[in-house]
Amino acid sequence: MPILLPPTQELERPTAIHLLAGGQSRRMGQNKADLMLGPLPLAQWSLRSAESLNQGEVTMVQEDRRSGQGPLAGMETAMLATPARIHLFLTCDMPFVSSRTMGDLMSVSSQHQRIACMQSRGYLGFPMAVPHSTLSRIGDLLDARQHRVQSLLSVPSTLCFAWQEEDAAEAWNINTPEDLAIARECIERDGSVAPLIDRQKPLSCVQGNLS
Repeated sequence: MPILLPPTQELERPTAIHLLAGGQSRRMGQNKADLMLGPLPLAQWSLRSAESLNQGEVTMVQEDRRSGQGPLAGMETAMLATPARIHLFLTCDMPFVSSRTMGDLMSVSSQHQRIACMQSRGYLGFPMAVPHSTLSRIGDLLDARQHRVQSLLSVPSTLCFAWQEEDAAEAWNINTPEDLAIARECIERDGSVAPLIDRQKPLSCVQGNLS
């Protein structure tokens, strides 16, 4: 399924932010985006932080061009629908990612024209910022039935960052009912609404050369 890309210089929109919110979670029993966390659906936490960047409308991707093929299919769908020089991808199950982290990833990806992603629990993944030129590689991976995000991020050119200990809350990923219960307890204790997190320390580069 070949994808024809416009030249980068013809992409008028500098950045686009997308929230991947499709798919049914087996462990949660429904779409994660609709789960309530405090006064808001889970997806709204990431949306509020992303919108505070004032980078234009944040798109929510709920139906993929290639159904049942995981997050890469959602990324392909978003990049085809909203061409931009740099795309930031968020997931609805990471509600505490700060707008500062989002902005840093987009800046690094734009400056170096490389994928910039986060590392959490030893894995590379979301959130991540990718140049529009990455779209062709995503299409090739999907054509080859390589649906894992790690397939995209495994190339040496990927820039990977990690949160420092003081900002570990940003990496919180809601994958199970137990995770959701803990997050709800935190919200009730703090009595706050997103964005809760204001990152304290710089991101640490754990893979790639920024020079």
